[in-house]
Amino acid sequence: MTCFPHPEADAETVTFKSCHFEIHRLRTENRLLRQRIDYLEAESAALADRLVKGQVNLAQEAENSINIAHELSKLRDINSDAHRKLEQAYDTIRELSCSRQGGVLDAAVQVDDTSMIEHIHSLQQELIESHNRQADHENTIRECKIRISELEAANKRLREHEPFEGVAGLQEELISVKMREAESNLALKEMRQRLAELEQHWAKYVHMRTFEPNVTTTENDSNSNDSGNSTSLSVNSARARLAKITASFIGGSSEGDDGCVTIRELEDQLMGVRIKEVDNLAELKEMRQKKAEGWTQNQLRGTSVCEADDDSNIRPIARKTP
Repeated sequence: MTCFPHPEADAETVTFKSCHFEIHRLRTENRLLRQRIDYLEAESAALADRLVKGQVNLAQEAENSINIAHELSKLRDINSDAHRKLEQAYDTIRELSCSRQGGVLDAAVQVDDTSMIEHIHSLQQELIESHNRQADHENTIRECKIRISELEAANKRLREHEPFEGVAGLQEELISVKMREAESNLALKEMRQRLAELEQHWAKYVHMRTFEPNVTTTENDSNSNDSGNSTSLSVNSARARLAKITASFIGGSSEGDDGCVTIRELEDQLMGVRIKEVDNLAELKEMRQKKAEGWTQNQLRGTSVCEADDDSNIRPIARKTP
C-alpha cells in the first residue's frame, strides 16, 4: 500500500519556505539600510564640522576687516597731522623769509620762496603717496600670509590621505610649476638688485651730505656740528636715521625750537620711504611666490584625493557587476 503526500502539507511547506525567504530578504535590506544610515550620519557630522570651520573663517575675516578699518583710520589721522605740519612749515618759511629780507645774503645761496614751497609741497605729496602705497603693500602681505596659512593647513590635511600611483598629467603640472617658480625667482632677484642699487645711491647721498656746506638757515648751522662726525655711515645707520626722521615728522613734534621742516629732511624722509617700499615689494613677491607654490600643491593633492575617491567609488560597482 503506497502513501501519497497530502496536498495541504505541500502547500504549507511552500508557504513556510516563502516566508522564510521573505524574512531573510527583509533582514538583509534592514542591514543595508542601517549601513546607509550610519554613512549618512557620518557625512552629516563631516558637513557640520565644515560648517563650523566656515563660520570660524568668516569670523576671522570679519575681525581682519575691522583691524584694517582701524589701521585705515589711523593712517587718515596721520595724513591730517602731516597736512597740519605742512601748513605750519609754510608759515615758518614765510616768517623766516620775511625776517631775513633786511639782511645781507649771498646771491648764489638765495632760494625763491614760491619755488621752495612748491618743491616742499611736491615732496610732501609724494611722501603721502608712498605712505599709502606702503599701507596697501602691508595689507596685501597680511592677506598673503593668511592665504599661505590656509593653504598650509589644507596641505597638512591632504597629506593625511594615503598616496596613490602617479599620473602623467601631474608631471606636466609639476613642470609648469617649476617654470613659474623660476620666473618668480628671476623677478625676485631683479627686485633685490634694484634694492641694492638704491641702497648704494643712498649711501653715496649720505656721504655727499656730510661734506656739503651749510647754505640755508641758522638752525642748519647749529646742526652741522653734529653731522661732521658721520663720514663713515653705512646703509643700516642711514636707515635708522631715516626711521628717526620719519617718526619725528609723522608721530610728534620735532626737537628744534621753531619745529620747521626743511627740504633736506623731506628728501631724507622720501628716500627712506622709497627704500622701505622696495623692501615691502620684495617681501610681497616672496609671499606671492609662496602663495603660488601652496596653491599648486593644494591643487595637486586635491586632484589626487578626487582620483582616489573616484577609484574607491568605482571598485564597489565593479564588484557588484560580475
